Formats: sequence, structure tokens, C-alpha cells
Amino acid sequence: MSTIERHSKTEVEKRAKECYKLRYETTPPYTQEKWVKHCHEVYSDRSEQQYCAYWAKAKDMYEEGWKELLHKQLTPATEELIRLLADENPKVRADAVKMIYRYTGNEVIKQQIEGSLDIKKISFGDE
Repeated sequence: MSTIERHSKTEVEKRAKECYKLRYETTPPYTQEKWVKHCHEVYSDRSEQQYCAYWAKAKDMYEEGWKELLHKQLTPATEELIRLLADENPKVRADAVKMIYRYTGNEVIKQQIEGSLDIKKISFGDE
């Protein structure tokens, strides 16, 4: 009966980085099915479950990279909005306020309803 040895953290990271490269940096990108097949051919030392864990780790690495990239843009974007809020032109200031509301998720679309609404006359489907 053979036992499966546990890989070092370095080896796991190496495989996850390889998966990242094949999944996000190749054309066409690897699918999960192709990745698992690749692992069986190249490594053949783990279960498909472990190969799928490398796949998930590569996705986490991808998402962390995007979050870091976006985080680096927050300070310059905030500084630009502050500059626009101090602009002499009232239209520029108003647009800056709109941008702030939009980016914070607080944008409100105002609609005017003209006329009267008789609730008794509203129907939903066939009645």
C-alpha cells in the first residue's frame, strides 16, 4: 500500500502559479478539465480533488491581483475627485458629486410621476 507524501508549501505554490499561468495567461486559456488532465500527465501523484484545489488557489491569486491593482488606484482617484470638487466651474463640481454618488452606490434616479394613479384599476395578469 503506497502512501501519498504531503507537498511542501513551496511545491503547492509552484503548482498553483503554473495553473495561474495556464488558466489566465495562455491563449486559449486552460479549462479545468484540461488542467486536471495536464496534472495527471505531468505529476500523477495526487487526486483530481487536489488538482482542483490548485485550480481554486490560482483563481484566488487572480482575484487578489485585481484587488491589489484596484486598491492602488483609490488614492489617485480620490485626489482627482477632490481636485474636481474645488474647481471653479459649477458644472465640473456637480459632475464630481455625481461621480462620488455613483461610485459609492448611492446614486438615486429621480423620476417625476405626472397625473394621478388609481390603485383600484391596477391588475396583475388575467383576473
